[in-house]
Amino acid sequence: MTSREQRPPQKWDVIREQTVYADRWVRVVLADVRLPNGRMYTYTTLWRVPGAAVVALNEQGEILLLQEYRHPLGEVIYQLPGGLVDAGETPLSTAQRELLEETGYEAEEWERLGSVQDNPGLIDGATTLFLARGLKRVTAPMPEWTEFHTVGWYSLDWVKERVKSGEMTDRAVLAALAFLCTRGM
Repeated sequence: MTSREQRPPQKWDVIREQTVYADRWVRVVLADVRLPNGRMYTYTTLWRVPGAAVVALNEQGEILLLQEYRHPLGEVIYQLPGGLVDAGETPLSTAQRELLEETGYEAEEWERLGSVQDNPGLIDGATTLFLARGLKRVTAPMPEWTEFHTVGWYSLDWVKERVKSGEMTDRAVLAALAFLCTRGM
């Protein structure tokens, strides 16, 4: 059977949903669903507040990255400045706030690059990426009390090499490179 002869996937019927855990950032939902073949299944979804991340490029074409310990991984990773959207914020205002708080920089120019789904097989949550240019350091970083990170500028070639070697695997960094590639960068 060719792909043209196959029926497109069908949406599952949700019979019942139950939130089993919730805090201000996440909600765990169990859904009893009927699959297209008629079988019943209990599906677990982690719903997450939307996020925003910043691809900050300086005049030399370098990207601003944080190095931060991430407890679920048990290691220090490279990532973009960013965070979760607070109540009353837009993804852009979150990106602007996070850039200032985490790095001390403000940007004159902002452009929406696009959004990336964060593991759609488990998580209902997306991160919107923004390109920031015309950067100016206006203050020292002001991280939240739970954040311990360093800030540095890295060439895109250096980042690409770390992605190629498998050292850098953060989904927002990978998406940022893809969005920049679509713009010929």
